[in-house]
Amino acid sequence: MTKASDVAQYIKSGQKSLGTGDMKTALKEFLEASNLDPENPEANYFIGVTCTRMEEYEMGSDYLEKVIASEMAYINKVHARMILGYIYTIREEYEKAIAMFKGIVKSGFGSAQAYAAIGYIMDRMGDFKKAVMTLYKAIEIDPKNANAHNSLGYIFTQANLNLEEALKECKKAVSINKNNPAYLDSLGWVYYKLGRIKQAKIYLNKALKKAPASEEIRAHLQAVLDSDRNKNMDS
Repeated sequence: MTKASDVAQYIKSGQKSLGTGDMKTALKEFLEASNLDPENPEANYFIGVTCTRMEEYEMGSDYLEKVIASEMAYINKVHARMILGYIYTIREEYEKAIAMFKGIVKSGFGSAQAYAAIGYIMDRMGDFKKAVMTLYKAIEIDPKNANAHNSLGYIFTQANLNLEEALKECKKAVSINKNNPAYLDSLGWVYYKLGRIKQAKIYLNKALKKAPASEEIRAHLQAVLDSDRNKNMDS
C-alpha cells in the first residue's frame, strides 16, 4: 500500500471509531494518519474534533490551528474555525474567539452561528447591549437558530429585563430543539423569574434528567425548590 492509501485507511477507521463513540481509538487512528502525513488537513481536523469531544482543548487547538494555517484547500476549514472559536471561548480567550468568529462571518459561511457565538461572548465580557444586538442579528439571518434564541432569552433572564420577551425566546429555542438540556434549563429559569414555579420545576427537572452532571441546572432547580418551600412555610 502507498502512504496516501495508508493515511486514507487510518482516517476512515478513525471516523468509524468516532461514530461509535470510541474516542481513544479514534484519536489513536487519526494520529497515525497525521504521523504519516503531518500536513494532511483532514487528519489534523479530525484530531481537533476528537480532542474537543474529549475536552483535551490544548491539543485540539494545536491541530485545528494547523488546519486553518494550511495552504491546502479543505472543505471543513470553516467548521475547524467554529470549533477553535468554541475552544477559545471555553478557555476564556475571548478576544481570540471573537476574531475567529468574525473571520467566519467574513467568509460568508455559517454567519448566523458565528453571530450567535459572538453575542454569547459579548455577554460574558459584560457588554449587554452589543450581546443583544448581535444575537438579534443572528436570528435575523437564521430565525431557526435555537442557540441564538436561547442565549438571548437567558441574557434577558439573568439581567431581569424583558422577561416576557425572554420567555418567548426560550420557548422558541425549546420548540426547535426540545431535548437540549441548556434550552430546557433556560426556559425553567425564566419561568422561575416570572414567579411561575410549577412550570419552572417541570422544565428544570427535565433539564436535569438529560444533563445530571450539570451543576448550573442543579443550582437553578435547588433555588426553585427552596423558593417554593419558603413560600409554603409562609402561607
